[in-house]
Amino acid sequence: MNKINKLLVFVVTAILLSINTFTIDHTVEAQDIPELHMLVLQGDITVSGISDSNIDGLILTAKINGNTVGSVEIAKSTASSRYIGLEIGPNEILEGQIIDLWIGDQKANETLPFGPTTPSGTYCKGCSWVLPISKTVNLSFNQFPQATPTPIPASAAPAFLTGNVIFGSVLSAPSELTKIEAYIDGELVGNGSVMGPTFSITIDPGNVNYIGKTVIFTIAGTQSKTTYNFEADDFITDFKLFFPEYIPPTPTPTPVLVPTATQVPEATSTPEPTRTPTPVPQPTATYTATPTPTPIVLSTSSVSSDSQIILEDSDTGGCNSRGGGAASLSLIVLSAAPLYLLNRRRRKS
Repeated sequence: MNKINKLLVFVVTAILLSINTFTIDHTVEAQDIPELHMLVLQGDITVSGISDSNIDGLILTAKINGNTVGSVEIAKSTASSRYIGLEIGPNEILEGQIIDLWIGDQKANETLPFGPTTPSGTYCKGCSWVLPISKTVNLSFNQFPQATPTPIPASAAPAFLTGNVIFGSVLSAPSELTKIEAYIDGELVGNGSVMGPTFSITIDPGNVNYIGKTVIFTIAGTQSKTTYNFEADDFITDFKLFFPEYIPPTPTPTPVLVPTATQVPEATSTPEPTRTPTPVPQPTATYTATPTPTPIVLSTSSVSSDSQIILEDSDTGGCNSRGGGAASLSLIVLSAAPLYLLNRRRRKS
């Protein structure tokens, strides 16, 4: 009997363990599928019934109860007057709430619920929503939106700090260091002075956006190990700044300028031009024309015309001339005289 009881207990225990194991496995499998309750919107935008490229680059903002739940730049990575990839969620608390869409100060005429919808467009609370839902929602605006002005932060009064500086183990700053600066996020927000072991500085970033931010101090490019959190209108007179040991920069030797000898240019010889001989004109021989001799007629009154003797006379002399003019004529007359006498005798006889 005891064996039967033990067997029954064993069987019941095994059945219970199997049921429990199945339940645990089923629960784990159900939890392996995460649900991502998101909306991803896209669509065209019109202003006063037309597409207006002037809205390109403006920001389309999705709001629920006045709180921004998503935004996207218009016409980014898509066509003009169109938006894509406007992601909303996940936010379980806001599921089923109405989403308003804004550009600047203008609200779109269209709205939609945050979540799955019925065919009529109302929120479907019991509908499956495992993966993000992509929807096309075309938007229309009655007026051209004006950009929302950026709020100007309120001004903040400056802070004043004074105290001591310590460089390494020296309770004073080197005598050549006289200036201290303050920075917030790399921006210069204050200038001050250093005199031996003391310093003073005014920190004035300008507005309340800097309140609570860390201020870093530098002297001669060396950053302090001590920082300060900015507070408007703060006044501290015993603030201590710790710096690492100061190592003066190695002086750079001034280069000695050695005068460079001025190079004297060498004289350049000018080549003499080749002399071309000038031709000397040769004298042209001048020939004097020989004048025609004028005949001289010697006659007597008793002698007939055929007994006339013609003598040639030339002032320039002929080929028998030994002189000029009158002498030549005399010689010719003397030579012709015998002939003349001989001719007369012949006629008388």
